[in-house]
Amino acid sequence: MPTLPIMTNTDWFTLALVVITAFYAWATLNILRANEAMVSTMRDQQNAAMRPYILVSANLRMGTQLLYLSIKNVGKTAALNLKLSIDKNFYQLGEKREERNIANNAAFSRAIDSLPPDGQLLFLLGNGPTLYSSTNAEELSPLVFQITASYLSGSESISETSVVDLRPYMNTDVPYDPIVEELGKLRAEFVKLSKSLETKL
Repeated sequence: MPTLPIMTNTDWFTLALVVITAFYAWATLNILRANEAMVSTMRDQQNAAMRPYILVSANLRMGTQLLYLSIKNVGKTAALNLKLSIDKNFYQLGEKREERNIANNAAFSRAIDSLPPDGQLLFLLGNGPTLYSSTNAEELSPLVFQITASYLSGSESISETSVVDLRPYMNTDVPYDPIVEELGKLRAEFVKLSKSLETKL
């Protein structure tokens, strides 16, 4: 019966070194993987914080019943090669003329080379009485439509679709700026005072 070789102190020391080296290699590999994942996450977060974001919304003009379509870059960098499309024809103020069709506007018919941060495009949609009247045909000024924005952020291609819904604005009050309202009253008083002075002279 063969006998097992006797392990010397050197053999035990060598075995211990092999085990310790294997453990350190395994631990180093795991640390490297964790670092790579952390770096990748940080890169993604930085890209998300610095990329352009195209915000599509409907806005009421202060002190009026005019509704506007707003397309704004609320991100930190420019949106490159921006292409906008609308899924329906929308005739401003309900006037069926091709020059009033937003879909025919230059911003929707050809690419925009660059929309910088805070860059904004405003399109008049109409006023409350026109948009919400019973005579407004849905094919002229639809109350719900979609805008698709496709653009580049560096080399990354982004496409986003936003639904614009004008129905929530129905039967709402016109927003007023109290400071502007007070200035308007002061102006009216000033005009009255000026006229009374003119009549006395």
